[in-house]
Amino acid sequence: MNHQKIIIVGAGMIGLSMALGLRQQGHQVDVIERGSRPEYGQEPELRVSALAHHSRDLLQQLGVWQQLPSQRLGPYTAMDVWDHDSFGRIEFAANEVNADDLGAIVENRVLEQVLWDAALQAGVTIHAGEAVAEHNVTEQQVSIRLVNGQKFYGDYLIAADGNRSTIRERARLPLSFWDYQQTGIVAVINTELPHQGIARQVFLPRGPIAWLPLNDPHQVSLVWSADTELAEQLQALDDITFMQRLQAASNSCLGQLELASQRAGFPLRMQYAQRWLQQRLMVIGDAAHSIHPLAGQGANLGFGDVIDLLQVFANQPSHKSLRAWERQRKAAAVTMITAMEAFKRGFGSANPLLKLARGVGFQVANNTKPLKRMLVKAALGE
Repeated sequence: MNHQKIIIVGAGMIGLSMALGLRQQGHQVDVIERGSRPEYGQEPELRVSALAHHSRDLLQQLGVWQQLPSQRLGPYTAMDVWDHDSFGRIEFAANEVNADDLGAIVENRVLEQVLWDAALQAGVTIHAGEAVAEHNVTEQQVSIRLVNGQKFYGDYLIAADGNRSTIRERARLPLSFWDYQQTGIVAVINTELPHQGIARQVFLPRGPIAWLPLNDPHQVSLVWSADTELAEQLQALDDITFMQRLQAASNSCLGQLELASQRAGFPLRMQYAQRWLQQRLMVIGDAAHSIHPLAGQGANLGFGDVIDLLQVFANQPSHKSLRAWERQRKAAAVTMITAMEAFKRGFGSANPLLKLARGVGFQVANNTKPLKRMLVKAALGE
């Protein structure tokens, strides 16, 4: 195999995983990152990801999963999903498909720090605190110039620089998007009752709330996706009043709740790059797609990009094989985006007839073993 020289822009979870995998294949890899090495403290981080089995398998193959501190991992073995003020409810567990768990909640910054150090140790060159001023892609090579004037040349350029990707914008890759008109509010919550490794989610007319189990049996990560107007009202509340609103929405499923961190919010928007490949340039992760967090599949979609692209580079990459990768990953992204939009529209209504239909649908799914097994496998990312 001819080893390639590859430039990656962006050192988040997806960019670093790609860099480490390519380096382990023997390729020369340079990573350009605006920020510095991620560092985490003693307290749980606000931003987390629910990693499915295929994402964890990749990280294990890279030798990274084994290095993550066990006290910062929250495996979940079951899910409990219900419709607010309705009889609709579905519960499913990993043991229904003979699995040990459905996935694991991982703090983003913890994973990024471990990936960063593993990439450096493997021989990836990371240029921290640097930004790309311009890039050029031809049929023969790629080149970039940093703001500081430094130039790099390579065989391929991979953009993993997030949903506001400057590389994607400079390449003028067409972008489809719509604003969900919602904000995701995140925080760490202490719970009176143990979460028992169960991921919980309630659908409200103005957005879902998820309680994701952390390693501490009495601590969860909150993700409250609310319509923008409501989110602004919630963020303006003092901590006590905010927690009263959350307590009411929880139906006391975890007993008394207590705020254990600051709250933060981020706008929710769907984005989808219509082209992921331009000669020797590829876009992956949030640079290629971003979706609603209600099913926690955004990071898993990005790791899927990495898994399939590493398979291309394990052999001699060609325009044909890269085009096949693009078609495969675009299809996966469209399927997930469509599913998330259907969920959001289907549950984002207080119409009594729709609530009745949702309730019946939940009950049918909960009591139909083949359908329920299919849903469990979907939760596993299979």
